[in-house]
Amino acid sequence: MPEFGHYSHLFYLVAFNFVMLACLWARNWRWLLTQRRTLIIVVAAAVLWMFVTDPIGGAWHAWFFDPAKVLGFWLFGVMPVEDLLGISLVGLTAASAVLVFGYSPRRFI
Repeated sequence: MPEFGHYSHLFYLVAFNFVMLACLWARNWRWLLTQRRTLIIVVAAAVLWMFVTDPIGGAWHAWFFDPAKVLGFWLFGVMPVEDLLGISLVGLTAASAVLVFGYSPRRFI
C-alpha cells in the first residue's frame, strides 16, 4: 500500500469508509434518505459519547496521540480533531450497514 506520511491514518480512514459508504448508498440511496433521521441520531449519539469519554480517557492518559502525526487541532486539549471525523464516518458507515442489511427492503448491497 502506498505510504502517505504522517497523515496516512486519515487517508485510510476516509478511503475505506468512502468505499463502504459508496457501496451501501449506490443501490440504497433512496431508502437510506428516508432513514436520515436515524442516521443523524446515531452519528450525533456517537459524537456526544466521544465528547464525554475521550477527554476523560485523555486526562487519565489511557491513550496517547503523537502530536507529530495529527493535524494539530485539539479539542478539550486532549483529543485531536481527527477523532471527530473518525467517529462520524465510522458511525455513519455502521448505521448505514445495519439499516441496509437488517431493515431495508433489499437487505443486500
